[in-house]
Amino acid sequence: MPSGCSMKPLVWKTAPPRIDERAAGFLALLLILLGLHVLKPAPGTPSSPLFPCRAPLYIQVEGDVRNPGVHVFCGGEPRAEEAIRRAGGLRAGVPSCDLPGSATPLASGQRVLVILDGPTCRIYTGEMHAHYKVSLSIPLSVNRESLEGLTAVPGIGFSLAGAIVRARDSRGGFKALEELASVPGIGRAMYGKIKPYLTL
Repeated sequence: MPSGCSMKPLVWKTAPPRIDERAAGFLALLLILLGLHVLKPAPGTPSSPLFPCRAPLYIQVEGDVRNPGVHVFCGGEPRAEEAIRRAGGLRAGVPSCDLPGSATPLASGQRVLVILDGPTCRIYTGEMHAHYKVSLSIPLSVNRESLEGLTAVPGIGFSLAGAIVRARDSRGGFKALEELASVPGIGRAMYGKIKPYLTL
């Protein structure tokens, strides 16, 4: 190093540039508003309960309604009329009409179908599709479910579902769920796996 030269220390600036406090506040407000916009339900969609239900009831509503799908009810026995209201009411363009059968109480796992038939609306009730029931932890009726519906249960394929249906028909229905263990192809181990998904 030549004499008379002094070395200056090399200094790196690692601190980020300061943001004006007003700009930071504006950015925070903008993020909050964006979050509220993303989280709010779309116009016309039914509102869901604020608190989770202890024993929710699931009703599938389809047909000439604004928001078809599976809707959740907290307690009580919802009526078909209430399920249609939860689905947003009748579809746009459908004249308001008297809904015969809309006062029928519903159980979890039922399906309500609203069909416009000329000037009148018809309501049909039945069972929700088996795949919906299994995903919502609603047991399938081993005495009423179709062969295809039974295949929604994990571990039951078409051949085993066929064996269950044949056993059911030959017995005139199962009297106890434990009878399934005697169906060819099930046994005790398989019965233990499928039992939580089924009911009489």
